[in-house]
Amino acid sequence: MATLSDVHRQQTSLEASLHQRMSEFEEQLKLSSEPSSLSRLYDDYKAFKENVCGILQMLRTQINELSRATDVLEMRHRRKCLLFGGIAEVPKEDSSSLICRVLEDQLHIKDVVPASFKACHRLGSGTGGRPRPILVRFADHSVKTAVWKKKSALKGTTTVISEFLTRRRQDLFLEARKRFGITNCWSLDGNIYAKLPDGKRRHITCEDDLEFAKQAVPAEPQRDCPAIEKSTAGSSASQRSKRAGKSK
Repeated sequence: MATLSDVHRQQTSLEASLHQRMSEFEEQLKLSSEPSSLSRLYDDYKAFKENVCGILQMLRTQINELSRATDVLEMRHRRKCLLFGGIAEVPKEDSSSLICRVLEDQLHIKDVVPASFKACHRLGSGTGGRPRPILVRFADHSVKTAVWKKKSALKGTTTVISEFLTRRRQDLFLEARKRFGITNCWSLDGNIYAKLPDGKRRHITCEDDLEFAKQAVPAEPQRDCPAIEKSTAGSSASQRSKRAGKSK
């Protein structure tokens, strides 16, 4: 897999090649006046264009690979994290105690104590509006999994638990929910899944997966508007009545 230094070297080489070839073309354009010279210049330009397009495609591929690799590493760092939303803020609060109370009272998990968390704090700066979500990083992944499996017990409450997805995966998740519905999309350990209309489950890892899954969803058929048809029929009948009156 390409590294950042490889991408940087390719980019530097591409820039140098572009400047050199463009300078050569400019000089040839100034000196060329015969058709044969222009023909050779066109052939050189065509080869140059193909070379540049190939390099750009290679760079694009390498950048996509690096982006995915970085996303995987970042999500791996977040595997033990959960976000708790909808918990009211109070002055000088103890976030760890608040989370332990939620787990015990609402999820009936009694063996979690503040020492079970590596980190527990609100995200962002307070604005006095909606309560900020609480980010919890569990010391043990099995505890995080146990909490995640019981999140359905929070239905009907103001508390919401979600995974701490990367920006890229969060965008994919939101787009999948728009297309397939909220109840047909979920995440597990940072992996995004969608249930397609045929009942199959699709693992969404990138934009290409999302586009492929979209193609499996049939487009909604267009419906005729009875009101417009009725109005058109009434208009036609009125016009026929007027023509009949004029003929009399």
